[in-house]
Amino acid sequence: MDAPPVPPAPTEEQMALSDATFKQVPLCIDPNTDILMSPTHDMTLLNALSRSLKALPPQIAFPPPPNVVLPQRSMAVNKAREDGNAAFKKKDMVEAIKMYTLAVDVAASRPLWESNQIAREELAAVLANRSAALAAVEDWIGALCDADAVINLKKPWAKGYFRKGKALAGLGRFKEAKEAYEMGMQFDPDNPDFAAALAELPKRETS
Repeated sequence: MDAPPVPPAPTEEQMALSDATFKQVPLCIDPNTDILMSPTHDMTLLNALSRSLKALPPQIAFPPPPNVVLPQRSMAVNKAREDGNAAFKKKDMVEAIKMYTLAVDVAASRPLWESNQIAREELAAVLANRSAALAAVEDWIGALCDADAVINLKKPWAKGYFRKGKALAGLGRFKEAKEAYEMGMQFDPDNPDFAAALAELPKRETS
């Protein structure tokens, strides 16, 4: 097996630039948790990177090559989402929300070196489903928060606006619900769900 390539040594110009901009940061490591701490800086991302690197399988090179995606995490996300979908069909919303939340947690914990587009796609799909489950139990605020997150993750996707419209309608904010549905129709004009949802809104409240 070939040895991994060794990066080139920094040039004198690079070293000079590094020395000129270097600022010492006070650091310490908790001996019980191995968490990196600093009284002046937020170490959250570094600690997340450290945990991800420690969890690497032994066959993966260190540092890992860019855009390596381990299939186990995608399989875990899909399994949790499918279990949530099955519970949703059975109208077991407590279990559905639990499974969708598990899928969200797994997708959001992808290592920092993986393409964030993968996590965005996974999160958008699962959050859209969880928004529907929360709406089914009339947790309209939770449903709205998830719908807004879907839109932020995947703006051109009509489903995010449909979920937002449903949540806003549940909150009695009918004019905003109409605006959300109309925005979604721009991305999916032939979807009959939008026309049906708009017809359900009280006319006097949306004018």
